[in-house]
Amino acid sequence: IGRESVPQPVVLVSRSELEKPIESGQEVKLKVTFQNLSNTKLKSPVVTFTPSDGLLLESGTSSFPLADIAGKKSVSLEITIKGASAIPSPAQSLGVDLKFNYYNNVSTVQGNVTDKISIPAIGRESVPQPVVLVTRSTLPHPLAVDETATITLRFQNTSSTPLVKPVVAVTPSESLMILNDAATFLLPDIQPGKTATLDVQIQVARGNSSTSQTLSTELKYGYDNGGMMTQASVSDKVVVPTQAKETVPQPVVLVTRSATGKPISAGETLPVTLTFQNAGTTSLVKPVVSVTTSESLILMDPTSTFLLPDLAPGKSTSISVKVQATKELSSTNQSLNTELKYLYDNGETMTQATSSDKVNIAANASSKSDTSVPNVVVRSYSYGESSVPSGSSFPLNFTFENTGAVPISNVVVTVDGGETFTMDASTNTYFYKALAAGASQSQEIPMRAVPTGKSGAQGLTLSFKYEYVDGEKRTQASSDVKLSIPVYQLDRFQINAPSVPETVSMGEETELLLTYVNKGKDDLANLEATVEGEGVDTPARTQYLGNVTAGANGNIGFALTPNTEGDVKVVLKITYENADQQVQTREFPVTLHVTAPPPPEDFPDDFDPDMDEGGFPWMTVGLAAGAVVLAGGGGLLIWKKKKGGKTEENSWDDWDDTPPSNEGE
Repeated sequence: IGRESVPQPVVLVSRSELEKPIESGQEVKLKVTFQNLSNTKLKSPVVTFTPSDGLLLESGTSSFPLADIAGKKSVSLEITIKGASAIPSPAQSLGVDLKFNYYNNVSTVQGNVTDKISIPAIGRESVPQPVVLVTRSTLPHPLAVDETATITLRFQNTSSTPLVKPVVAVTPSESLMILNDAATFLLPDIQPGKTATLDVQIQVARGNSSTSQTLSTELKYGYDNGGMMTQASVSDKVVVPTQAKETVPQPVVLVTRSATGKPISAGETLPVTLTFQNAGTTSLVKPVVSVTTSESLILMDPTSTFLLPDLAPGKSTSISVKVQATKELSSTNQSLNTELKYLYDNGETMTQATSSDKVNIAANASSKSDTSVPNVVVRSYSYGESSVPSGSSFPLNFTFENTGAVPISNVVVTVDGGETFTMDASTNTYFYKALAAGASQSQEIPMRAVPTGKSGAQGLTLSFKYEYVDGEKRTQASSDVKLSIPVYQLDRFQINAPSVPETVSMGEETELLLTYVNKGKDDLANLEATVEGEGVDTPARTQYLGNVTAGANGNIGFALTPNTEGDVKVVLKITYENADQQVQTREFPVTLHVTAPPPPEDFPDDFDPDMDEGGFPWMTVGLAAGAVVLAGGGGLLIWKKKKGGKTEENSWDDWDDTPPSNEGE
């Protein structure tokens, strides 16, 4: 016969009494007793203590081995606990986890007992970090460049605990320099509400370009947070107003020429003196000038670059050059272009600068003045319909006009359809021999929109290249005109006609479904379904179904209840907006063959459904068999006579809440 195992021994954990609640920093010796209340011996017991947040174990370890505890015996252990620097709550505790081995009458197994002993304490909340206010002494004026000043920094302790051994590090901003031997300073202890001061000597750097500089301070100190010294730091910044050094602007150089007396003629040589005047406030150092001419002038000097002497503010210097006109002067306005490069002091360093200028020279033109370039514009264009369906052909008709004052010739028109349009069995280039000034020309081009084109306004480009006579020269010109043509994807919204039952009983609700799929590449908007016609009742004559995304499919359901017998004709009307924002309408005529509802069965008052003429309850057996058939097939016998929304008292109804599996088919 197998032995029954005994339950785990029960151990009572207790502690020695405390004279008073433990305080922050106080050490207390505590005797913890473990009493074995069972008859089973506890072997190799080990206890682990877990103090709460406000207590500390002073033994250096939290686990202690104990001597074996015989049945009904006790073992004690003395430990030392200490109150933490901050005791958040007077309700402190010491968690106890005792593990041991014992014989359970079958084998030796391990047991475990957890408990918690309360330790009363005097709560002491931690002191928040002190707030230090950093200010500086006032300055009589903003510090100028290279100016030195002594600034007194004040550190005020605004809290209720002293700052112990504070040390501050001072860091200047980019344009300030600290002239002290060190940037880190030891301050005396700062009592609550008191202030310590520090004198810092600073100097403004030469490159200062801002009106506001700063001294950043980082103060590190110790403070009593409620029983223990804690290290803390605080950073702050004080603003030092300064005067920004003004940057010297680039000097302005005025370039003039000597008088020519008369306009230069074709083939004539003319000496010209160019004068450069420094109109700035700083000197031009090592100026070098390069001289170039306009199209109809030639520089006759052996070099076009000249080294000038340094120019003080307000001073001038000159160079002489010789120019010759070409055999044909196409314009009465010729010029000499100068590019002067030099160094100047911008207030900080020597900086390189460039100044370009131009002096005009009057000339006697040997040919007619330049003819204005004739422009070609498209006055009108059309593309058939209000918009072009993708994948379809359309005629592009446009009329272009020569708006210039001279004729144009050898006109070549090129059509670029981009990604959306292509030529429809025709060329994309057309030639016109000439077009008089102010004349126009029309052209029809068969084109096609690609099937994959995007909906919306799409562009194509007409490029015009032509020639015109400018004086005695023939010159080429070109012009590009962009046209915009709206394109939309074809409507491929498919709606399948509903399946209509052969007959419908008057007063019974029937459902007609229209299945649809959007096979197009664009979304359809504002889908709406409407029932039109008399002789039926419906919960909603109009249904607003929203938008249909490309590739989406679904069903549109109509719940119709005939209210008259005979053939009832209704129209299921579907409307929507296609990608061209045109309203499309689909109509589905439906004829419902409505019959009168079946009359209810009438039973005589003395009818006994349990007995037939032969005395055997055939009716009961038949009804029971019918119920079995219906239950086995998952069907339910439901017979209602609906008229005017009410059910007569002798109507049959469903006695099961579970719908049949073929409901709605």
